[in-house]
Amino acid sequence: MTSSFPDPSIISRVPGGPKRLGHKCSNFECAARGTDTTLKVCARCKAVKYCSRECQTKDWKNHKPACTNNAEHAAQLAQADQSGILAHSLPQGITLTDLDQRLEKWIKFHNSTLMAATIHALALPRDIKRSRTHIVRMQVSYREDNNGAPGKFFRVDGAEAIEMDEAGRLGGAWPESLVQIGKLREESEKRRMGTVAAIGVECYPLAVQIVPFGSLRDLSPLEIVKGWEQVLKRDVQNAKKFTRFGP
Repeated sequence: MTSSFPDPSIISRVPGGPKRLGHKCSNFECAARGTDTTLKVCARCKAVKYCSRECQTKDWKNHKPACTNNAEHAAQLAQADQSGILAHSLPQGITLTDLDQRLEKWIKFHNSTLMAATIHALALPRDIKRSRTHIVRMQVSYREDNNGAPGKFFRVDGAEAIEMDEAGRLGGAWPESLVQIGKLREESEKRRMGTVAAIGVECYPLAVQIVPFGSLRDLSPLEIVKGWEQVLKRDVQNAKKFTRFGP
């Protein structure tokens, strides 16, 4: 029996979609911050904020792919939940939409830790250009003992730095996600805003979610943490808010 909803391996977000939601206007050319003015969320995808209609219009060309993907993503998750075909693969009492939203909150909580792990995993202090040739692949699983705390929603089961070519051969949403992260990096470097590195978060049965980290420039003063994976697992397990990354 076939189902009309997409396979979970293609239910993914465009990099730079919901991960851009923050305290600054999403128009690259605008410096307005939420501390200075009221930022309004994009009504369609709820993933980015703007200080004005003018900024939203100016940024539409950049935001359109992510906005469309985010809206389709939400619809696909809802359709999958309605069909119930993936219910056996989910934690008890959790829908696919719930899992996706909790992963998003978990990523937001640990964003700085994930960025630090990515910098050390890719050895960017030694060669910043490795952000173009390598990416971090990380597997996480849902924690039943989270007690509703976003920082404890998931545990890190494993993480490794892999070449972009290898990541592209993983199939599913990986190839298209890498194309999008490449465009994001190219745009950032073109605007002289630094380069973009990324980590791919895998949480079955969701597709990979690519988390980009931008505005990266010379990192040579940093000493590379060789045991970065153990540090990452420890800090995430303890739901530790980022202060420093190291033993």
